[in-house]
Amino acid sequence: MSVSQVPTSLRSWMSAVSEIARAVNAAEPLEEVLNRVAGQACELIGFEFCAVMLADEPRQRLQVAGCSGLNPLYLAQVSGGQSLQIHPPGTALDTPAARAYREDRTIVVPDVRDAASYGRLQDLAPTQGYQALLASPLRGSGEKVGVIVAYSVTAREFGPPELELIDLLGGQAALALETTRLRAEQQDVIRELSQANGELRRGRAVLEWAEQQHHQLMQLVLDEVELPGLVGALAAALRASVTVEDADGRMLARAPEQDYRPPPDLAARRAGPVRAALDHGEIGGRYQVVRMPGGTAAWAAPVVLGSELAGRLWVTAPAAEPEPVQLRVIERFALVVALLLLQQRHVLDVQSQLSGDLLGDLLREGGSAHPRTVLDRAAAIGHDLSRPHVVALLAIDGVVPAAVRLPELARAAAEPGSVPLVGSYDGLHVLLQPADPDPGDTLCRVLAKAAQAAGGHAVVTMVAGPVAREVAGYATAFRVARGALALYTARGRAGGFVDAGALGLSALLLEIGTPDALRRFSARLLEPLEAHEQQHGGDLIATLGAWLAAGCSTTAAARELVVHRNTVTYRLGRVEQLTGRRLADSSTRLELQMALMIRGIATLGSGRGM
Repeated sequence: MSVSQVPTSLRSWMSAVSEIARAVNAAEPLEEVLNRVAGQACELIGFEFCAVMLADEPRQRLQVAGCSGLNPLYLAQVSGGQSLQIHPPGTALDTPAARAYREDRTIVVPDVRDAASYGRLQDLAPTQGYQALLASPLRGSGEKVGVIVAYSVTAREFGPPELELIDLLGGQAALALETTRLRAEQQDVIRELSQANGELRRGRAVLEWAEQQHHQLMQLVLDEVELPGLVGALAAALRASVTVEDADGRMLARAPEQDYRPPPDLAARRAGPVRAALDHGEIGGRYQVVRMPGGTAAWAAPVVLGSELAGRLWVTAPAAEPEPVQLRVIERFALVVALLLLQQRHVLDVQSQLSGDLLGDLLREGGSAHPRTVLDRAAAIGHDLSRPHVVALLAIDGVVPAAVRLPELARAAAEPGSVPLVGSYDGLHVLLQPADPDPGDTLCRVLAKAAQAAGGHAVVTMVAGPVAREVAGYATAFRVARGALALYTARGRAGGFVDAGALGLSALLLEIGTPDALRRFSARLLEPLEAHEQQHGGDLIATLGAWLAAGCSTTAAARELVVHRNTVTYRLGRVEQLTGRRLADSSTRLELQMALMIRGIATLGSGRGM
């Protein structure tokens, strides 16, 4: 599924959620509710068949509890004694559904013909006529209860949007199961307390309140109310302070404006009891509200996309201890927040694609042929490139986890009103950051977040290039930044922050672009040395470079080259003979140093059109 196939509005998704919730609230049989869930998976994500399977009481087998499009013969086949064993004796009886339940993660089978590790598929797939499938666990507030399996009649690869959406729908199914169970428990309580009229009225009032909040939430989403409005509605309903944060603890929205009570600070969250409570609520990516220990009453609900923690929803200092049904309302809000964040993620992906196309026109050698058009395209995605911008590069050398999303990292690290334009160009990640205020701190935060997200699997380098003050200057600034990265890595450096402005003369030569006149100047001085090396060896150029870099110290150059100092002295003498220049002359040393710089830049740029 490409980004363009993902709905740009939550209306279709939340209409489906509303339909499922109405079925639960109307006390429809569980099978009918789960049939609705399966049908929504087919309609919204584009599968031909779907099944919701629940684990039996001894946790030995999975049983189909709801489905869409499955034929009776297939249902009879998966209900047989050898099918859907959670812990089969070997691969000959294993299935993706059982593995998804065992390992509590989504299992992908792009082509059942290549899935030799699932022996049962070879018998089951032809009966129903599918060639690919996804199996995702149902994660509720308690232990895992089953899986949702979606089938495709053609072999296909599944992208991140499909994996995230099937996981979210699985979460909705788990919430429907949990709500059904809680409703049954509440009805039992009401029956048991039927003689206590006060408790009876209270139980009915709580159920009515939960249903009212559900309808209000659905209406807000269908009206496309944004995150601050949703948070304000939840705060008013619970008579509490509500905070939504991203995974890094960065506040996304809060309410109310007056008498707001914040959640526990970062220091408290690192302490043992609070940390343990948060971990308990986030086991296996479940939507579970947990109470925080401490003086101020606070509850946290994880906001989960797939198996990734995308943020948290906090409820602080409510007027009364929330009932179990009220906690389910909080979980529903957390699910909606997850869908909103997913929508924002896909919007960022689309913007990244548009940014990549824009950067291709802006940064190519010679600049854009239509500067006004480039400025208009940038303005259409929220960037004023007529203002001065720093051209920065992020280079990641190594394997990068799929969860690393540079547009999200850059957005999270930027100051309000100063979000960079981010995209890929010429194999590098490019960030165009407004030059005012100074973007140094923002670029360092992006570097730190990227390095943290990559873990120990990659070397991450950030290069802050020159400031581009007009459209024609972006290509030149990019060339300087790219050359600075090449010089930095050629010197054996690895990772960290590089300021191209600190390169001095090298930065000037990079900006000039090593034209033919500079190449001729370098060749005229160094050609005799190169010719001698080709015929006799001797490392004259490397020795000259090491000697100049060491401040003209023969001893230091010898130590760098791991040779005797007399060898360095001899080679420098040969340099003087071949060039006809005296190294004691400061102007000769400067000219030779410039020639070596130009030669190095030309060598680095030979493969990049510099």
